[in-house]
Order: sequence, then structure tokens, then C-alpha cells
Amino acid sequence: MIKKLFTAALLLGVSLTVGAQNITEKYKRFLTDPYGYVVYKTLETMNIDGKLDEAAWKNAPLTESFVDISGEGFPTPRFNTQAKMLWDENYLYIGAELEEPSVWADLVQRDTIIYYNHDFEVFIDPDGDGHNYFEIETNALGTVFDLFVQRPYRAKQRAFVTFAWDCPGMKLATHVNGTLNKSKDKDQGWTVEIAIPKEALAAEFDNYYKAGNYMRLGFSRVEWQTVSDKRGHESRKKDANGKFLPEDNWTWGPTGMIAMHMPERWGYVYLSDKIVGQDSETFKYPADRPIERLLWAMFYAQEEQFEKTGTYFSKTEQFKLVDSEIKALPKGSILKVEATANKYEIVATLPDGRVISIDEDGYLWRREKK
Repeated sequence: MIKKLFTAALLLGVSLTVGAQNITEKYKRFLTDPYGYVVYKTLETMNIDGKLDEAAWKNAPLTESFVDISGEGFPTPRFNTQAKMLWDENYLYIGAELEEPSVWADLVQRDTIIYYNHDFEVFIDPDGDGHNYFEIETNALGTVFDLFVQRPYRAKQRAFVTFAWDCPGMKLATHVNGTLNKSKDKDQGWTVEIAIPKEALAAEFDNYYKAGNYMRLGFSRVEWQTVSDKRGHESRKKDANGKFLPEDNWTWGPTGMIAMHMPERWGYVYLSDKIVGQDSETFKYPADRPIERLLWAMFYAQEEQFEKTGTYFSKTEQFKLVDSEIKALPKGSILKVEATANKYEIVATLPDGRVISIDEDGYLWRREKK
């Protein structure tokens, strides 16, 4: 069902356009630059109590305010949400501030479906390959739902999801600025503080988790319309037919459709060696961002082609790339497509000997020069 929704959304995006288009224009909703964030180091011992009151947190910059997950043309969220990040040699720290006039949460069992409450969600792809990522959710009570995902749900091969995965050594706390589960008064909101240990993020020891590296992180907030009973107890609101009203999905940067499991749409997070509050630097996208953007455009084109015909493009000429798209590749690069009945790989071989490729499951593979 997820795969059908994904391809249907791609086709919907195409139907809203007119005339002949190149593929980066056709799928531009899914190709806007994700937000970027410089994560500064902290020398302070962080007390994970949900309050975000350490000097390091006060000096850490906030992300952009969250937007509707579908992007341009959709309503501005009713309540503000922003996050901030820090790191040291042991932990990646995530803080979030969620405006909420009536803080509500009633799920208390770990690994229950937390987004049936208002929640805050973190998605982490440590090496940015679009596979083997983590999801952590919490409500205002601090109840956790965490899991490991082998590949996005849209993948042609069935995704293997480890619901039994518990983030080892994670510390998480929430703090309510108001009163929890009392709808008759007005609250300011709630905050989240998470410390994720290096060992949960780093493969091959500290290969990913070191200064100068990028990770891909997505943040999401699920917000429901609620109703209160005579005692002031809240619950999700239903329509006249007894069905729950749809939730709002607010995210750090849009994915382009109602789907968070699109790792290529998550933010770029750069681990800086500079100390928070002492120095700063301007965020820069990875040098290969234009190449990867082109490969993702070709991935979306393949998804549409397979949905329409049951076959994949097997030659680069079939994508009808224009000069502006080809210029995303360094001069002298070689772009090849290999396809069978149900698999494909698009391979960009760069002049310096490096290789970047993408396949039908959205696995973005990189090989450094020999």
C-alpha cells in the first residue's frame, strides 16, 4: 500500500504540470534543497531533564520552524515547532520546543504507536545512503517508540523493520510548560531533550560520528485535533461517522508528500569541530549534492515509468536529460543505466574515479576512488 501511495503521489505531481518538462522540473516538489544545520560541540556536561536550560543549549541555534510535510501550497502549522542540536565525543544531543496550548498525552507503554498522541519524531540516517536508519518517537509523557528500518517502506523489496530495537544507552526526557492533561487551562507547550550515544550511530567504530562528517536527520511532529469531555480529559476528535479526523504532519523541511520515510528529503546535519558559543561557521552542502539530486530525479522518473509500463528505462537517453541537468555532473563524468525486468542501477562515474549510484530501492551507494 505504501508503494502504491508513493507512486500515486508522483503521478499526481506530474498531472499538475503542463507541457514537456525535464525531470528536475517535473519532480521539483521532491527535489528542493533540504534544510542544513551546523551541529556545534559542547564542553558542558548535559543534564537530560527536558528543560534545555544549559548554557550550551541557549547558545545552540534553532532550526527553521517546521512546515507542513507536503510543502508549498499547504497551510502554515497552527503551532510553532523548532529543534536544536549539539554533540560531543559521546553523544548527539537533540532538543525540541513545541508550542502547544493544551499539552495532552496518555500512552505510557514503550513501543506502542506513539503518534496516536501528539508526538515528536526523530529520523537518523548516519551515513546518508537512504537505508539502515533509525526512528525515535516520544509524547509529552516521555514514552518512547524506537525502531530500526532496513530500507524505506516504498522499496520494491519488503522492508525489514526491527520493532524490538531499543536505542542502546539513549537518554530522553520531556518537560511540560504548563499542566499535562488539563484542557481547562492554557499551556505554553512542551520540550524534548534526547542524548543518543555514539555507539548507536557509528558503524565501524567512529566512522560516521566525527567532525567534518554529514548525517541525514529528519524531524516530524504529529498533531491531532482533540475534544475534551466534562472532566477535561482529551482524546482524538472524530467525524460524524465515528472516524478519527486526520492528523497534521509538521516537519523540518517538507518531503513533498505525506511520507516521512524518504531519507533523501531529511536535513543535512554537519558535525562541526567548533565549540558552541565560542565560534561559528556557515553551513555548506556536501560537494556532491548536485550529483545526488540528479540521481534522485532519475529515481523518481524510474518509479513513474515502472508504474505506467511495468518496465524501467535501460538507457540514459530515455530520461531525456537537458544540458542544465547534465551539468550537475563534473565534466568528464560517465552516466550509465543498467536494468533488468525488476531491477536497475544508475551509475555516475566521476573523473576522479569515485562512483555514486542509486538503485530501485533508493539505495544511494558511494565508492571512493581507488
